[in-house]
Amino acid sequence: MLAEFTLKNNRSFKEKHTLSLISTKNKELSGLNTFEANERLSFLKTAVIYGANASGKSNLFYGLMFFLRFAVTSGPRKQIGDVIEAEPFILSKQTESEPSSFEIVFYLHEEGASGMNGGGEWTRYRYGFSVSKEKVEYEYLFAINKVREVTLFTRKNQDIEYTPYFKEGARGKPSVRENCTFLSVCAQNNGETAVKLISYFRKIIVLSGLNDQYLMGREKADMGPADMSPLENPAYQKEIIDFLKCADIQITKLKTERIPVSTCDVPENRILFGHTFYDNETPVGEKFLSEINESAGARKLFSYSGAVLMALKNGAPLFIDEFDSLLHPLIIESSIKLFNSPIHNPNNAQLVISCHAVNIMTNKILRRDQIWFCEKDQYGATDLYSLVEYKEPVRNDAAFNKNYLQGKYGAVPAILADQLKG
Repeated sequence: MLAEFTLKNNRSFKEKHTLSLISTKNKELSGLNTFEANERLSFLKTAVIYGANASGKSNLFYGLMFFLRFAVTSGPRKQIGDVIEAEPFILSKQTESEPSSFEIVFYLHEEGASGMNGGGEWTRYRYGFSVSKEKVEYEYLFAINKVREVTLFTRKNQDIEYTPYFKEGARGKPSVRENCTFLSVCAQNNGETAVKLISYFRKIIVLSGLNDQYLMGREKADMGPADMSPLENPAYQKEIIDFLKCADIQITKLKTERIPVSTCDVPENRILFGHTFYDNETPVGEKFLSEINESAGARKLFSYSGAVLMALKNGAPLFIDEFDSLLHPLIIESSIKLFNSPIHNPNNAQLVISCHAVNIMTNKILRRDQIWFCEKDQYGATDLYSLVEYKEPVRNDAAFNKNYLQGKYGAVPAILADQLKG
């Protein structure tokens, strides 16, 4: 389960900011919207990020994308001299040549006696790094052993120190290049802890609602061609169709076919969508339509379906930027309720989206700690804050969406804010 993601000096994020999925002690909607790791700690199942256009919402998702990609693939992919795709805040002399920093805090369930907590318990990991265009300047990994945080390894440039909790570091240290992570190299060498952490990072899905492409922590070339084989599984196909039916999309069946590409005669896959075919009002069969014949909203929701089902199955975090692109507001609401539902989300998958759909910004659907805002200051830097952190206390029974549209919480277009003040 994901607890926190922190970034600093990345794109529009100049200062250190943290998105937290740790729930506060407020009791509102705690039976639905939160889940417990133990008697002391509980987590949010969903979070929604609001803000004006160009406020930096997408930059948070791109920051996570970069973190995942670099943490996972820099070892096997980066060669000596390759540039690191860091993007520091460039509107300030103080930051444009400084490193970009990232940190993730997460919990893994340790099975058996090999777990740091003795087996069958949750272990808290804290991993992060700072990078310039040329090299990794800092990297570290810590874990909670019972009640105390212990060091697994620390790195300053090429000076790497590992502890007995991370003995696999002995195999990885000799082959670490300055432009790749120590963690990814240790995973290449089959280090038990490193492989486990990298496997978790690979389960985190990051999507963009604007282009339907995965922004996840793997290079596109690393993903290979689209795999249509799961759609041939009747059970999986039914799950997708049921998911689409929740949005009143009347697709009854899916099938794939291979078609040649005229330029090189290399076959590729395409999906056909089945609809009930009628003789007057009597159903007499099915008619299959190509993707281009489906509505933009249906195609959008279908593009989300595999990631949603995968996250729910694996109990994994799913991040979707601009989630409401082409989708009806009630579909946004039903998706949030899907992840908040103990019945439909028994593995406690976590959904984080950015959107402009204020219909879900109510105390009937979201807690105050689930509502986040991005707002740029006069210097072009993004501030990230939750409703529960807002400078003036916000009552649980407040009209969140009405107050937001009136500019009371900030994070609205500047021209609107000026009008509201006038």
